[in-house]
Amino acid sequence: MLVTRIIGKCPGCKRENSFGNVNIHQNLLLRGCTHCDYSIQIPLPALSKKIIYLDQFFLSHAFRANLKQFVEATNIIAELAHEQLVVCPYSPIHKTETLQWRHSQKEQLLEFIKKTSRGNEFYPEYRIKMTQITTSFKRFLENDQKALSINLRDAFPREINNWEDYFWIDVKGSLEDTERIRKSKEDSVAQIVGLFQNWRTQNTTFKQDQRFELIDGAKVYIQLYVEMAQRLANGDVTAILDSPINAKIVENLLHFDKDEIDIQNRLNRVVRFFNSKYYYEVPSEFISSGLFAALKQKVKNGHYVNEGKAKKKLSGIFYDISFMSTYAPYCDTMFIDNPMIDLIKEPELNLEEKFNTIFFARKNWDEFMDYLTKIKEQKSQEIDWALSLVHV
Repeated sequence: MLVTRIIGKCPGCKRENSFGNVNIHQNLLLRGCTHCDYSIQIPLPALSKKIIYLDQFFLSHAFRANLKQFVEATNIIAELAHEQLVVCPYSPIHKTETLQWRHSQKEQLLEFIKKTSRGNEFYPEYRIKMTQITTSFKRFLENDQKALSINLRDAFPREINNWEDYFWIDVKGSLEDTERIRKSKEDSVAQIVGLFQNWRTQNTTFKQDQRFELIDGAKVYIQLYVEMAQRLANGDVTAILDSPINAKIVENLLHFDKDEIDIQNRLNRVVRFFNSKYYYEVPSEFISSGLFAALKQKVKNGHYVNEGKAKKKLSGIFYDISFMSTYAPYCDTMFIDNPMIDLIKEPELNLEEKFNTIFFARKNWDEFMDYLTKIKEQKSQEIDWALSLVHV
């Protein structure tokens, strides 16, 4: 066996300095010998890690190590992760944002982010959104009146509360067209800032604005599907490969009961779903629409008057809203930037209570540090005992 931590004499063959820790699988520590087949498995205590999402703002400062407070917080988080008390998964959005960085160290930053996560990652945004919408559609079909529940396995490729092994494998992803993505990002920000003047003339409430965003989002899903279906009907089979990933959402919902119900009635049913509470309760849709509604309220209340400053301050807003709407329900804590926490604190949005997620930013830094300290203080003696076995 490949022993990674030698602890002493093998109980089987009695050879000195040959026995020790081999690996950790789920909640079992395997010990074995380098010379014989003797091995034992030691059960490790169950874990309940705090899931912390660190946004690009935090991770970039931590990587550059130019501000003492970020270095201190990063060291504390690394210690908590080592002690199996927290996990800080990275997301595909981290990768996309990092590769947008016009800096020679962007690859090193990405490596730093992955090491900070200790190999733990979220599923891509589109996969989680698809799962959430499909789950809500099933509830719609069954007229399920129970409260919506959040399942961590919808967001992670592996069980997040397992004990971590000594090694993790980094799978390199495909390259992205960074210039195209950067240009699209700049155009999108300019487009939304260009709407601000019109927003200031509107007297709509937060709820009305959120409802508009939800309806508009549903229209986009349906339109993307219709465009893909029309291309396929005209013999363009490439539509399967190059249509936007969100075109697949309606296609997936139409598969339900396809052998019993004709396509028109199934499409009508999907439309009814998009006009129901079940769609409005989809976590990613509820949060995304709420954040855009909160932004609209701030604009109407006199914020972001200077167009140039608004573009700069909101340069990452689409990435921010994307990761927050996708991953917030699965996190105990999120560290985000100041403009976004201002949107989160919109009283009618009420995300902290709805999803039991606590949001921190630089403006409430002391509260963030207190939160980390309390996690450390709550470590049990049982965890300490297990750590002494795992990290001998």
